[in-house]
Amino acid sequence: MASPKRLLLPSLPLEMIEEILYRTPAESLIRFKSTCKKWYALITSDKRFMYSHLDRSPERFIRVYDRQIMDPVSGTLSVALIPEEFRESYPIDSMVHCDGLLLCTCEKWNYRELKYAKLAVWNPVLRNMKWIEPSDIYRITDYFGFGYDNTVGSRDNYKILRLVVGPWRIRKDGYSDPDCEIYEFKSDTWRTLGRKFDWEVDFSKCNGVSVMGNMYWIAVKKEEHFIVSFDFSVETFKEICVCPSSWVTRLACFNGDRLSLLLQAEESTGIEVWMTNSLTDGVVSFSHYFNVTSPDLPPLHIHSEMARPGYSIGKHRNIMLWCEASVQEEEEDEDDKWYIRIKFYEFDQGGITKQIETARHRQYDYYDPFICSYVYVPSLIPIP
Repeated sequence: MASPKRLLLPSLPLEMIEEILYRTPAESLIRFKSTCKKWYALITSDKRFMYSHLDRSPERFIRVYDRQIMDPVSGTLSVALIPEEFRESYPIDSMVHCDGLLLCTCEKWNYRELKYAKLAVWNPVLRNMKWIEPSDIYRITDYFGFGYDNTVGSRDNYKILRLVVGPWRIRKDGYSDPDCEIYEFKSDTWRTLGRKFDWEVDFSKCNGVSVMGNMYWIAVKKEEHFIVSFDFSVETFKEICVCPSSWVTRLACFNGDRLSLLLQAEESTGIEVWMTNSLTDGVVSFSHYFNVTSPDLPPLHIHSEMARPGYSIGKHRNIMLWCEASVQEEEEDEDDKWYIRIKFYEFDQGGITKQIETARHRQYDYYDPFICSYVYVPSLIPIP
């Protein structure tokens, strides 16, 4: 006779089973898909379940260089199974996250000592990736956006935006006429998009963030900073709102439907957090959210040889940050050595509440990534 525990789960209604699975990490669901045919269908092919699970999943941090994933809630580290191509052949220079899929820009020196780029989409949970072939050739000065069409009644119509910008395209007034291209996964092709604008994306501030299928950047025009978006449904750019700026300005998504800004002055470790209202509102603007002032906060004004930090704003006025710090240490029988320490911080208005050192490298043996860590949401969404 079967034990009561073995009969309990199959006897539950499917709706209750789904509610349980919604609260289960995506990594665990991959192992559970062989439990039965219903679970397999839910986890691998039911788009309604996949996207409902995605919308309830908490954020994680990933650090490619050290193959680490950080759960910011528990503060626990796990191993990131990163394709060898991203570590050996084509190191990742930057990423854009959308629905658990990571659009990776990779750079490599060829035999002529010239840098060129490659583009890939990667799902760290499903451990699969796809190279996106260019219409001609990717340049290291290209910028990319990642999102989807909201008008087709399905969330899985993913697209990539490519802005071809380079010194050879600079006009006399200092601005450029970029080529815009759109890649559609369903057709597996690039097409030219004729769009003109009189602003420049300020990539010293951030490399962009995808929110609810649209792409957002910090742009600059006549020394004024503002948020510009690209709507993948109608394939147009739009100036959203003016945004505050500082020596360090970092842009991220908050609560799934708005933008956050992290500001820090050049000579200060104090941090300001600004927040927009919902991006679905008719008029969007930034408002001050909270400040953090403490002498122990990590400096975000990164030196040229240091990577930009990855960060996330919590719902309880707290900040989670994974960043680098350069320190000098004494060693026995050796001269002092400089190290890069990788630390995960959590702090609120009262100061640091959690601090975890996750790695340490000799400075001269360390390959500096463009960004220290990335925030993403674990996802069951397959690469289209």
